[in-house]
Amino acid sequence: MRIGWLRVELRIQGARSLKDKRRPLRSLQERLRGRFNVSVAEVAHQDNHQLAVIGLAVAASSGEILARELQRVVEFITQNPDCQVLDIRQDSIGAGEMSSRLTLE
Repeated sequence: MRIGWLRVELRIQGARSLKDKRRPLRSLQERLRGRFNVSVAEVAHQDNHQLAVIGLAVAASSGEILARELQRVVEFITQNPDCQVLDIRQDSIGAGEMSSRLTLE
């Protein structure tokens, strides 16, 4: 099993207030959840009406499947007309790596 995540920094086009920002950002998050079955949340710049950072996580049975799914997510986000992608960072971890990093108390 592999878990992958993305950190995506976005500029919300035309947002003049936090309310203007929420509408397209929530729409994007809901479409990502529905289409790709990923976990997604706004993780930074919550008080900035033009910038947002979203974090996404997905689990897959293999690295190949994970890479393909994350690429599809990136393509979907970059095609969104309401948001300009400023930066994308990606990482992943395997089940063996997780067990060595986690300790139970």
